[in-house]
Order: sequence, then structure tokens, then C-alpha cells
Amino acid sequence: MTDGTRRQRPLKPLWLVALALGLLLLAPLARQAWAQAGGTIAGVDAPQLHIEPGAHTAPIRALSIDAGGRYAVTAAEDKTARVWDLATGAQLQVLRPPAGPGGEGRLYAAALSPDGRFIATGGWSAQNDVYVFQRGSGQLVHRITGLPNVITHLVFTPDGRQLVVNLWGRNGIRLYASDDGWRSSREAGADRDYAGESYGADISRDGSRLVTSAFDGLVRLYALGDAGSGGGAALRLLKGVRVPTGQQPFALAFSPDRQRIAVGFGDVPAVAVLDGAELSTAYLPSARGVDNGTLSAVAWSQDGRQLFAAGAWKRADGQHGVRRWADAGRGAATDTTVAGNSVVALRTLADGRLVFAATDPAWGVLTPSGELALQSRAGLADFRGDRARFRLSATGAALAFPVAYGNQPVAGFDLDAMAWTEPAASLQASPVSSQEMALANWLQSPRPQLNGRDIALEPNEVALSAALDARGNTSLALGTSFYLRLLQRDGRERWRMPAPGSTWQVAQSQDGRWVVAAFGDGSIRWYRSADGAEQLALLPHADRRRWVAWTPQGYYAASPGGEDLIGWQLDRGPARAADFFAGSRFRAGQFRPDVIAQTLATANAAAALQTANSAEGRKTAAVRIEQQLPPVVNLLSPVDGEAPASTASSVRLEMALRTQADAPVTSLRVRVNGRVVAVPAAEAVPRPAPGSDPAQEVRHTLTVPLPGGDAEIMVFAENRNGFSTPAVLRLRAPAVQAAQTVQAAAPVPPPRSATPEATPPGGIDTRPALYVLAVGIAKYRDAGLRLDYPAKDATDFAAAFQNQQQGLYRKVVVKLLKDETARRDDVLDGLEWIRREMTARDVGVVFLAGHGVNDSDGVYYYLPQDVDTERLKRSGVIFTEIKNTLAALPGKVLFFVDTCHAGNVLGTGRRGVRNDITAIVNELSSAENGVVVFAASTGRQEAQESSDWGNGAFTKAVIEGVRGQADFAHTGRVTHKMLDLYIAERVKALTRGSQSPVTIVPQGVPDFPLVLAQ
Repeated sequence: MTDGTRRQRPLKPLWLVALALGLLLLAPLARQAWAQAGGTIAGVDAPQLHIEPGAHTAPIRALSIDAGGRYAVTAAEDKTARVWDLATGAQLQVLRPPAGPGGEGRLYAAALSPDGRFIATGGWSAQNDVYVFQRGSGQLVHRITGLPNVITHLVFTPDGRQLVVNLWGRNGIRLYASDDGWRSSREAGADRDYAGESYGADISRDGSRLVTSAFDGLVRLYALGDAGSGGGAALRLLKGVRVPTGQQPFALAFSPDRQRIAVGFGDVPAVAVLDGAELSTAYLPSARGVDNGTLSAVAWSQDGRQLFAAGAWKRADGQHGVRRWADAGRGAATDTTVAGNSVVALRTLADGRLVFAATDPAWGVLTPSGELALQSRAGLADFRGDRARFRLSATGAALAFPVAYGNQPVAGFDLDAMAWTEPAASLQASPVSSQEMALANWLQSPRPQLNGRDIALEPNEVALSAALDARGNTSLALGTSFYLRLLQRDGRERWRMPAPGSTWQVAQSQDGRWVVAAFGDGSIRWYRSADGAEQLALLPHADRRRWVAWTPQGYYAASPGGEDLIGWQLDRGPARAADFFAGSRFRAGQFRPDVIAQTLATANAAAALQTANSAEGRKTAAVRIEQQLPPVVNLLSPVDGEAPASTASSVRLEMALRTQADAPVTSLRVRVNGRVVAVPAAEAVPRPAPGSDPAQEVRHTLTVPLPGGDAEIMVFAENRNGFSTPAVLRLRAPAVQAAQTVQAAAPVPPPRSATPEATPPGGIDTRPALYVLAVGIAKYRDAGLRLDYPAKDATDFAAAFQNQQQGLYRKVVVKLLKDETARRDDVLDGLEWIRREMTARDVGVVFLAGHGVNDSDGVYYYLPQDVDTERLKRSGVIFTEIKNTLAALPGKVLFFVDTCHAGNVLGTGRRGVRNDITAIVNELSSAENGVVVFAASTGRQEAQESSDWGNGAFTKAVIEGVRGQADFAHTGRVTHKMLDLYIAERVKALTRGSQSPVTIVPQGVPDFPLVLAQ
């Protein structure tokens, strides 16, 4: 999540100017803050809430790949560097160097060592640090500190033992060397004689030459030597040449044979190809048609036959493209659109693919033919566009907004209902100008005018959005690239607040309480009109399914799957990587939809907890985030991505554990490919000494069994505050084993009419067993609770899976509990039964239909047939019984829940009672629990049933999908992801969009066949 200080514009012809001005203005302030903090980063003990959608949320500024083409690393202004799998696009690691307030911690440079072992990253920090991480473990192993200015570029030598650092200002470059795997380093060379900032460097493939660029107009060529014996001769300037093509040489790239150097520029739409020894201009690739922006990023194909360039250049369609020249830049050019904003870096792979990074933020891979093979984006809403499309209800609770740039339909959200909605016609956009308050010359302008007078903005600040009060005669809300401001009628500023991104939209509620703004970081925020204090924020994901809303104190409400779109970062000093805890880690204390509702109603987030507790009869006290921390687990070995020995049946994990001294680790949990495996009790884990340093780590080892094929291992540690974020290790199957796995998977699935043999040749049936517990209650003992179809739903659900006997499974065992056989003891016995029967290779399915409620403390209960609603805690089935059973099942587990039926379950006047299963869906589908959850409806929606269907809508869709209608591709099998897609579309059609089922798949659980299509 970016900060509310000056955010530099994406890479355009003027972006370097904006960057330079920002650094000039803000770097002294950062150093002053550092000094006042006594050499520590401000906020070490103050957790900061960040947006975390699983990708960058601010402009990417750097891209690097390893020599083998397996991994990519990107660095961005969101203060993170991220490691990606180039084959799949999956995010493997998030690296979080120390970061402070404002721009402190923004990253502008990153380099991945050619062997893929180390990552160096840097940018703007108070002591101008370069941080070196282990790629596999994500551990920060070394810090190079005390450089004279901001780091702009980094590159490793081919042997990975030396690192070139480019610096902003007139500070030149530094060469650092390490002889101990980057546990330490020393300066091996330097050139301080630069008259302008340096943004580019490249090293020849043989490691003998270094070329750099600088805004003094010079391209410099150096000889690189062995830094092992003193370092003085490790860097020797050979030549410096002013390239006539442009005054701001930017990125550079050696051709594979070292005979040519391609140069991109920050000031002209051109690329120059220089002689690799003399730096004379050899030729200029054709820039015909590049008339809107620059070509600042360059790369050669690995065989040297093609040259690529991109940058701030916009094509005719308004998108940013990559130009590819044949014949090493002398031949014809081919253009391909790749991004919506400036391309900052290009890298090529041995198989001809091209990797790019852009400031959207996005990165991706092009095939050799120029097709987009994969692309990674944050999935955040893009609020840019027509200002009239941002509309509010009178109270500010409901709103309409664009989620994608361009002429796309607007989305709607209602905070009172806590749900996506269709925008109501009554929602209104705020006026922009009136007779009493005439706003002029404002859109994208640095000098907007109110009633003929200039509104004073800061240097490089431009106005982007505006909204008058409902009457148009009292106040003006002005959104800019840096701030959200509220001005009085006479132009005087009432308040201003830093913007977390460009302020694309703004409106004022008709009741005068709120100024609501939509920002470039994907968030919508509610500011109190009276004083500008932020009270509430909403992150609506662009998928129009997930969302999360939160207060500054960290209380939140979220959709299923939405709570981990935010999290808390805790900085641990200038020499340690920051900790990050996903929002779900604090669910027990911070998931409070009632606090969100009270904040909206009272416009007082600080007092909302007390108000909500009073309204719901709770006595919960506020607890600081840093007092709720779960443990931290880091896996040290083996290295992520390694292949174990072909004969290995297990792997020995070495890990580092860290927890608070007063909250020791109480349990460990390990999942392999989503399945829980048995590990020794946590008593074997060393405990930190009382009063010990919270940063102190203890080492621990575990031996974990391996399945055949690739393995994803997740390790969790638990203390009294909950489970840690999973530490993840991915192991590749050895080549021989992988080939056997592929061969075994080759046969075509049996046709629909075929029945697999019950006992394959050899006499041993290795297929899994399927255990189904189906519970449905329509005829409650309390007549006021009775429903029509849950018992029939359970019966039909069980029958649909019973028909899979001798299909994918060696046996199908069903326990059906309905009506009088679904009393509390019966349900608990059923949970115990499935826990006792299942083994690690089996599949377990649990189905619950009937009533479910949350009590005044938010605890969920499933209501058995004999429930006494006056004695809910004694007669209901508490959620922990369900969760503990499902989380402990050793095989693959799916949970189908349809308990959101209408009716005043607990009678009128009962405080705090609601029917919202979001919390249980999110908890069961958390990675540590590993349950695939299918829920009949979202949040507080009611599940529908009808005599026309003979079932509830959800169950009808599940049964149809299981029987084969979810097999869209006619593969003969239905996987859980195929079933999810079918259920979502079918329920939407049956209920005409009024019921939205949701499926959440935990991290680490792959898609797998659930049934054979019948």
C-alpha cells in the first residue's frame, strides 16, 4: 500500500523529473526523522495496515531474472520486492525490507543473482541501504549501508559474487564484493566522478565488462576484474562517450557476444546501438511510429538476433507496447501491446520468451511470437474515468463506482447490507461547480481556480477530482495527486489529508457528514467532513466478489475470501526484515462487522467499539495488534524449488521460530499438498527465555513424509493468539519420478458409461475411499423453526455421492442424519464417526442444511433438531466442534453448508443475533485448516428453496453438478473447481441473481477430481 506523500507519476517523459524533485524535497526530511528517532525507523512498535492483494499495489520500478529462467523478482513503490515463478506466474515470496513513514522504504532497484540464490534490493531509505535476501527462504542476510544517496539500479556479476550499485545525484556507482555468500561484503571499486544521476548498468555475459549510463549524458565502459585479493583493480574505467542520440541515456544491454550495446533514453523516442568496445554509434534501429513517449527499456534476445525496446511510448490505442526488431535491430519492427502504463524493464529467456514489467503495476511474459503467455496484476479496482459515475446515497452508506478504466459498467456496494449491489437510481454524483462556487481550470491542472482565484497546490501536485457539497454553496472537496483537501467557499483550506494514491474520484454525502474518495491504491475511504479524520475504508476487489472494509483501529468486515486483502506490517529496525501478518491472523479479535456498522452510523471510529459492544451486549476490550501476534515461521532448508533425492520418502525441514516470550508455541501443523500430516508435539520446540529479545529465533527440525510427484509443504506454528502465516516450501519431483508421474497420469479418463475395476490387476485397490456425512433438518422439535427442504436436500445430496460407488473410489460410505435422527448428540457422533474412519488417502465430505445462527458474541451455532433456542450454548452444535473435526481430517476435505434460511430463529428482541456465515467460511478455508468450503450464500443473504425445484437452490445446483452437468469440457470427471463454476452460475440463474453462493479454496490445496460425471 503506497503512502500519502508525494507519489511520483508512472514512467512518462516527465517521470524522472518528478522523481528527482520528490527525492530532493523528501530525502532531507527522512534523514531528519531518522536522526530524531535515534537511528531507528519510526513506527517499529506501531503496526501499519497495508493492502495485500497478492501482487504489487504501486508502480513497479525494477525487474530481474535468474540465468536459468526459473524466477523473476520485481521491486515497487509499495515497499516490497516479490519473487515469481516464471513458468506459472505464481508468487513465491514477498520481501519486506525495513520501511518507515512516507516514502521511507520505496524500492527502485532489484537484482537476482544469476544462480537464483540471492536477491539485492534497494531504493529510498534513511541510510541508503541495499538489502540482500536469500531467494529460497526469504531471509534478510546482509545490509550494505551508508551509501550517499538513493539506490536507482542494481546488477550482479555472472558469478554472483559482486554487485554494482547505481546512485541518484552526482554520486556515481559502487562495486561491492562478498566471499561468504553475502553474509558480509566490502567495497571493491567505485567511480564517484559522475555529473548526473545514474539509472542504468549491464554486465557482459563473460563478466569482463560493465557499462553504465548517467544523466550527465555519458555512457561509460569499465573493465571488471577479480575482486578476491584487494579490490582496487576490480573496476577500471576504459572509456566514457557522450551519445549524440539523446541527453539522458537510461537502460543499457550488452549483446550476448559483447560486440554491441543497446541504449534506451529518457528524453527521446529512440534506441542507439553502440560498438561494444569503442562506444561509437553503430546504427539506430527504426523508431518510425514512436511519436508518443520514449523507449527507455532495452533487451537482446539470448541469441542476439532480435532487439526489444519499450518505455513510456503509447501506441495508437492508448496502450503501451514493446517494439521488436529483427536482424539485431537493423531489420523490420513488430509492435505488441503489453500494458496500460509505462514499461520499465525487459528481460529475455533462452526459449525466446520476453519478460516485461510495467508501472500499472503489472508484469508478464510474451511468447516468441508476441502473444501474452501470462500476466500478473493486483486485481484492484481502477477508479479512473467519468467523474459522474462515482455516486453516493444520502448517508454515504451506498455508492456506485467504476472498477475498470474505460466505458465499463459501474459496480455498487452497500455498507449497511455489507454486500455488492446493483447501483440504485437514487444515488447521486456531487456537483462540481455552481453559481456560488465556480470551479474552473481544474482537471489535471496544477492551478485550479475557485471563483476566479487560484487554489494553491504544491509543486508537481495536480487536481484530479472535485465535489461540492449537496447545495453547492459551502465547501469544495478537491482530490489531487498528493492530497484530499476540503476548502471553504472563500477558498481557505479547512483541512487536507495525505492521499494513499492518486485521488481519482471524490464525492460529498448529502447529509453533510462524509467526504468519500476513491484512490489509486484501489481503496475507497470515508473522511469526516468536520475535521478530515479518516474513519472507514473499503477495498472492493475487481472480481466483484471479494471485499474488505476496515477502521483505522483495524476492526474489519469482509466477504468470504476477502479478509487477507489487508494485513499488518511490523517493522523491526533498520537491519531486519519487517514482519507481515495477514488480516485473517487477527480474526478472533478484529473481525467485527458491528463495529463497521457503528462507525458508519456515528462517524466516530474511535468510539465505535464501545458503541457496538453496548448494542450487542458484549464486554470485549480493545487489544492492540502487537499484543495479538501469532508466531513467525521461516523455513531455512532445504531451498525452495529444489528436487530431493529420487529415493527420498521424507524431507528434513530446518526452521526458525519466533514468538513472544509470554505466548510460546503450543502446536505445530504441517500440510503437504493440502493434506495434514502427523508431526511431533510442540513440546519439542525450544521456548524463548522470559524477558528475552522478541527478535530472538529458536531453531527446530521436523521430518515430513513426501508424496509422489511435486510437493508443496506448509508449516504452521500456533500460540495463544492463533496460527502463524504459513511458511511454504515447494519441492520438485526428481526427473525420474516426474517422468513416472506423467506416464501414470497419461491414460484418458474412462467414458461416462465405463466402470473402473473394483480391484485393479495385482489385487490391491489403491483408490481412495469417500466418506460422506450429510445432515439436514426440516422438522425441528420447535415448530417455529421448521423448514421445507433441508432433510430432502441431505437425502438427495447423499444419494448423488452414493452413486459414485466403484467410480473414483474403492468404496463410498454415507452417514445420513435427518430430522429426528439429527439431534445434537447424533450430529456430534457423526462428526466423530468421519474423524475416526478417514485415512490420509481418503476424501471426506460434510453437508449441513437447516438453521445456523451467530450469538451475541459472534459465535456460530448449527441448530440440531432438538435445539432449545433459550439454551443455545448447551443445545446447539458450536462451530468449534465442526472446525476441530474438519481441520483434523487427514485426507482431502470438502464442506457444504446451507444454513442461511429465512426466519426469526431466536425470536424478536434478541440482541446481536444474525445469520452471517462469513467468519466460519473464512476460518475453515484458512490455510492451516485446509477445508474447501462451498457456502450456499454470501454474508447475510438468505438461502432460497422452492417447490419448483424440489430442493434448495444451492443443493439442486450441487446435485446437478455432481451428476455431470459441471463437466463443461466433457472430460468424464468433475473437479471441485468445475463444480464451483457450475454452482455459481446455476444458483444465480435459479434465483435471478438474488443468491450468491461462494466457494473458497485454501492456499496449498490443488484442484482434484471429485466425482466421475454420470
